[in-house]
Amino acid sequence: MERRLLAGTRRFALIAGVVLLTGGLVWGLATAFAAGASPSPSAGAVTLRIGWTEEPDNLNPFIGYQNETYEIWALNYDLLFGYGDRNQPTLDLASQFPTRANGGISADGLTWTIKIRAGVKWQDGQPLTAADVAFTFNYIVKNQMANFTNSTFGIKSATALDPTTVRIVCSRPKADLESMWVPIIPQHIWEHVSPQAASTSYAAKLPLVGSGPFQTVEFKKGSYIHLVRNPNYWGPKPAIDDIYFLVYQDADTMVTDLKSGNLDAAWGLPQAQFSALKSDPSFKSVPYSYYNWDYLEFNSYAKSSSLGNPVLRDWKFRNALNYAVDKQRLAQLAYQGYAQPATTIIPPGVWVNPDYHWQPPAGQLYTFDLAKASQLLTQAGYKLGSNGARLDKKGKPIKLRLYTSTDSSQEQSETKVIAGWLGQLGLKITLSVVDPGTLTSDIYNAHGATWAPDFDLVVWNWTGYFDPGQTLVCFTTPQIGSLDEPYWSNARYDALNLVQASTIEPQARKTPIWQMQQLMYQQTPWVVLTYPDYLEAYNTTKWTGWQQMFDGRGPAFNAEGYIGSYLSLRPKTATAGGGSSSTVLIVVAVVVVVLVGLGVVVLRRRRPQAEED
Repeated sequence: MERRLLAGTRRFALIAGVVLLTGGLVWGLATAFAAGASPSPSAGAVTLRIGWTEEPDNLNPFIGYQNETYEIWALNYDLLFGYGDRNQPTLDLASQFPTRANGGISADGLTWTIKIRAGVKWQDGQPLTAADVAFTFNYIVKNQMANFTNSTFGIKSATALDPTTVRIVCSRPKADLESMWVPIIPQHIWEHVSPQAASTSYAAKLPLVGSGPFQTVEFKKGSYIHLVRNPNYWGPKPAIDDIYFLVYQDADTMVTDLKSGNLDAAWGLPQAQFSALKSDPSFKSVPYSYYNWDYLEFNSYAKSSSLGNPVLRDWKFRNALNYAVDKQRLAQLAYQGYAQPATTIIPPGVWVNPDYHWQPPAGQLYTFDLAKASQLLTQAGYKLGSNGARLDKKGKPIKLRLYTSTDSSQEQSETKVIAGWLGQLGLKITLSVVDPGTLTSDIYNAHGATWAPDFDLVVWNWTGYFDPGQTLVCFTTPQIGSLDEPYWSNARYDALNLVQASTIEPQARKTPIWQMQQLMYQQTPWVVLTYPDYLEAYNTTKWTGWQQMFDGRGPAFNAEGYIGSYLSLRPKTATAGGGSSSTVLIVVAVVVVVLVGLGVVVLRRRRPQAEED
């Protein structure tokens, strides 16, 4: 099956592009929901209010892709296996881990027999059985539902053996079966939705029907999303009755509301405000890197249809430029220190037991050394001309277009500095800051059925998947024109991917995953620049039970899979009519929002997706 894209990738979204703020008024939302914006929580309800600077894009699991959407799904739906505080598999709908010893995994590793919990109900009261689990996987696999093909790759079919037993048959041993991010959906609802509509136009009806601890009952675009506690949840009973995620266009206003007690937590804090907030004893301020990175990407497409400069097809040319990037400087300059210098697309400390991050040893670690970069370019056949211009192998000056997006001031800062360093090597750099839609159109440019990527260098950002192998597979040859954004192809890398995907034992799987990172590091389809921190804060005076991932180094919420905080939070002091705030009233600023049909790609905390024809 040829992998193609619908207008590039599913990273496309039709996002409203113009927001007009009138009379200097700022964005705000009444947490008491004055002016009829929303019904107030019932008297005595325990209410959690979280502010964020982005919002879900589409609540349909087969269309949405924004990371905030995954947060809502994680609360509303159960998975077969969940995510623990160290990204380790946990029992969600599955009642036990299948092993070869208990008969759950066949000797050849192709058949998984999984017991699921008895007595689970959907949020509409219908019973949840193994038939729903089998339906979910068959619906995805048979119809190639793009949102989850990366997770379900290798699955042939699923069958309900009885109400509490599902059998999954794979075409090969599947190493990531227990780390698939696949929300289990109710058959009695989705069997009436055509797969074509589900993946393109179907609007999920509210309230959403899942089996998770909270149910999504209301969503007002640009304002808030409201979830209520599921009284029939099979797991621990949360103390929270209502959750409101409030959307802020102005992050400074969000911080003000957090400090005043009108929010209990906030994500997407400005760096300057975050630094000041760290000294406030009422809050825990958390900078954390997840599975995200900024990158300098090269058009590595080896075919003649590429519109990139041919020098970029030479891995030795690309490799030399590793020494022309001071990653420590980028982290400090662009992110004020709230980023770490990066090495590979598998960040350290995110996938553990074992840690799947390969750290280049000292002898292989690229350091900032412009003289060495120049020397390596010359050795590779790219000499300096008499006028100081770097020449290609035909003796012509090398001219490269360097693009970045308008959606990130941090990446723009990185790009400007990188352009200067590359210029010192004698490369003629033309820097352009373009809107995300234009940038993606250039990356995924095609002439009919022939890919013709029209770029040289790009500085942008990426968010990986929930499993290291699912992240690495994005850059295999079959993904060219889809998830393989740099159009890189390497037969050895492809072969190693098949090994890691079929190696069930984690320690053994680490070896091919490390080898894949090492090979990509050498071949350099992109230079991984920084691991930027996300910035969140939460109130510790009013709430107890915040659960941070990674032994206190990671997020306590907005982790898109781990939901420990929502299950364990308790108000320290009971308050009437709103749980976490004693007096809950925010004056709503008047905002005029003009939505225009502007097709753009929003890549801040996006999880890329494949599209299949």
